[in-house]
This record gives sequence, C-alpha cells and structure tokens, in this order.
Amino acid sequence: MDTQNRTPDVNQIIEKSLFNEMISVEQLHTVITAEPDSVVLLDIRCPQEHHEGIIPGSWLFPNEHNLDNRNDTGIFRNSFKRLFKPEKFDADRRYVLVCRSGPRTEIALETFLEHGFSACELIGGVMEWTRMGYPLTPVNGAPIV
Repeated sequence: MDTQNRTPDVNQIIEKSLFNEMISVEQLHTVITAEPDSVVLLDIRCPQEHHEGIIPGSWLFPNEHNLDNRNDTGIFRNSFKRLFKPEKFDADRRYVLVCRSGPRTEIALETFLEHGFSACELIGGVMEWTRMGYPLTPVNGAPIV
C-alpha cells in the first residue's frame, strides 16, 4: 500500500490508531471521508444487526451472537474462532473492527493481532457512530468476507 500519497493527517490518524489498537468515531469519519480505501471497515456483527444498517463502506464478516443477552459473548467467541481463517484476509491491509458497542471487537482484535494483521477497534461501535449523528447505509451490496 502506498502511504506517501496519503495526506499526513489521515496517515497519522491511522498509524496512531493501530498503535493504540483503537480509533474514535470522529477519527474514523475523517479517515473514510478523506481516503475511504485506506482501511477496511470489518463489521463483525450478526446478520440481523447488519440489516439494521452498516457504516458506509463496511465489509461484512457475519458471526453469531446472543441478541437476547448481548453481554454474553460466548456464542460470538465460538463463532468467530470457527469462522476466522487468516487466508481470507490481506496482510497488507489495515482493518478497523466494528461491532454494536465494543466487546466483540475486543475479542476479534486479539485474533487479528495474533495473526500479525494491522487492526484496531472502533470505540463504541455502531451505537457511538449513530449517536454522533453519522448515517448508516443498507447492507445491500456490501462485500462479505
């Protein structure tokens, strides 16, 4: 990936976010507005949640989750371990992991980092994105990993 043509602010945001393993909604909005192809937004929520809307430009990596008790991450953890295949992902890309509010991205981030991928999690997830007034788009046509 050519980072020399990237504007310094975007590159700095991305590098700092990867170092800290997290990115704020405001930082992500800046990055995808200026250079949407500089990161892969990977939405790891379940299909039912995807149909509520996704952050524009997201790729889908659907997992199972206990929607009746969202604090129970066991089903997600098992689903993610079963579905995650390192060969599905490009080691040269930078990933921003997205879930509803954050706990699932913490689980997924550990796996991404263990396999040497550059990744961080979106602080507050989709809930924070919409709370900040940014739109969601329909899931139709979003790439699925």
